[in-house]
Amino acid sequence: MKTVIYVLIFQGLLGGFDVIWNHEWKENLPGKLTANLEQKIHGLRELLYAVIFVGLAWFAWNGAWAWILFGLLAIEVLLTAWDFIIEDRTRTLSPNERVIHLTLSMGGGAYVALLIPELWRWSQQPTAMVGIDYGILSWILTVLGVGVLGWGVRDYWSGMRLSKALVCENSLN
Repeated sequence: MKTVIYVLIFQGLLGGFDVIWNHEWKENLPGKLTANLEQKIHGLRELLYAVIFVGLAWFAWNGAWAWILFGLLAIEVLLTAWDFIIEDRTRTLSPNERVIHLTLSMGGGAYVALLIPELWRWSQQPTAMVGIDYGILSWILTVLGVGVLGWGVRDYWSGMRLSKALVCENSLN
């Protein structure tokens, strides 16, 4: 399970870099009307990652909880695919952002593949959230989880604000 935690920490750090460097600094997505849906998708994905980061940092998701976590992972994969489609329709990604997204996708596939045997083992246990402590790794993942939670709320709110502004702009035209 520690390998999953290491991959998630890598995901959190690289994802944070992608958001700050590409989404905020280079593209200014929160200020682009055409990024309204992309921002909402990013917000939802970030909220899911907050649950995944903090949830895996401190708990074994036993019994039915394993299936709930599996469902959250499936939703995140679907949101990622949708995000790729929306990005391709609304903007041209820089080579840097394409490579980062590829790396994040590979990392996402790696941690899910590594987590599936653990989810299966957990699903065979009585239903309970069982406390786990990976020491400093749990704390690093928690800090990343809190950060991505805040950013998720911000991105989702940004997407909602952009949607309202787009409706206002369209009604004026």
